Amino acid sequence: MSASIVNTKTKSIGLTGGIASGKSTASAYFRKLDIPVIDCDLIVRELWQDSDAMNQAVYDTFGLSGKLAQDRVLLSNMVFTSETKRNLLNDIVHPYVFEKVEQEKAFYDQYPLIVIDMPLLFEVGYQHQVDYTVLIYADQKTQVDRLRNRNGYKVKEALMRVQSQMPMSEKKKLATYVIDNRGSFDDLYRAIDQVLKEIV
Repeated sequence: MSASIVNTKTKSIGLTGGIASGKSTASAYFRKLDIPVIDCDLIVRELWQDSDAMNQAVYDTFGLSGKLAQDRVLLSNMVFTSETKRNLLNDIVHPYVFEKVEQEKAFYDQYPLIVIDMPLLFEVGYQHQVDYTVLIYADQKTQVDRLRNRNGYKVKEALMRVQSQMPMSEKKKLATYVIDNRGSFDDLYRAIDQVLKEIV
């Protein structure tokens, strides 16, 4: 797809998944197809460095600074073990993220299709702001195994991170398309191609 293609209505895909489900691999494949991807994880990382207002709000609430790598680790561990603190952090961060997403959507308004890569798409209700949602699915055992191999977590640590998120069973009910990513990379790519064929 080319930026020279003018489209009066850019279609949007909200891409999401659980931890270690393979969403990042899917996101990279969309980019390979020259489809713009708005990466919300990247936006958050940039906000930690650039947004004094967001950092001040986080510091006032948690006594930690998002500008410091060690504080971000402490924050991450904190919110994985406390839903209350996780919600507090999300309430601070998400409005800044949404503002940046809207800015990037406007930048790509000449493309026929864009992807918004948002881990908490359903949790924050952002599915209502996109035309389609694509869930990259993996069962809990697969997620745990991948986390153990990728991050060196023990089973308990990996389970804690998986179970801190909305259950995949709930996300499947909300998604326009569900892509089972328990197979090979080629299986994932073929499934994405099929979804794009139906959308475009």
